[in-house]
Amino acid sequence: MDHLIALDGHGRMVPTDREALTRAVADLLDGAPDRAAPLRRAGVGLLVLGRRAEAISVLEQALALADDRVAVAVHLNLGDAHRYGGDLEAAEPHYRRALHLCQAHAPDMLSFCFQHLGKQRLDQGRTDEARALLEKALCLRRAMGDPSLTAATQTALRLVDEAEARAEAAAAVTAGP
Repeated sequence: MDHLIALDGHGRMVPTDREALTRAVADLLDGAPDRAAPLRRAGVGLLVLGRRAEAISVLEQALALADDRVAVAVHLNLGDAHRYGGDLEAAEPHYRRALHLCQAHAPDMLSFCFQHLGKQRLDQGRTDEARALLEKALCLRRAMGDPSLTAATQTALRLVDEAEARAEAAAAVTAGP
């Protein structure tokens, strides 16, 4: 299913083939409604398809079945579902819970927690915090040696740069000559 999802210029997941993704989600939901990992994947697919309420429901089902490691990913996905809908406050506890679980049970997933929390901070306009979190993610991802993860974090850092530039330009206009 990963080949059916890409990141857009704003670092958000989008479908590469909407119809194929819809079929893949239906297959996942038909095939394993009582297992956390397939439910999580189906929830992500629903989110990418723009079916946010359904995504949250399926992800909550996945969370109820998840072990601690899968729960990290599910909390990140739930945070994204709320963030994509503009509810940054509802996203926060999911990102925080993912980070807590990750530190205790899946330290190899820390870069994902920093990445998602950094993007949330960016959406909140908290660019200094976003940059710090994303730089932590980048350091971990470079050490992992995964070029696609490193590129995703570099894209997120570019978005922080752009947000800071917009804020500086707005401040300059407000200050006037």
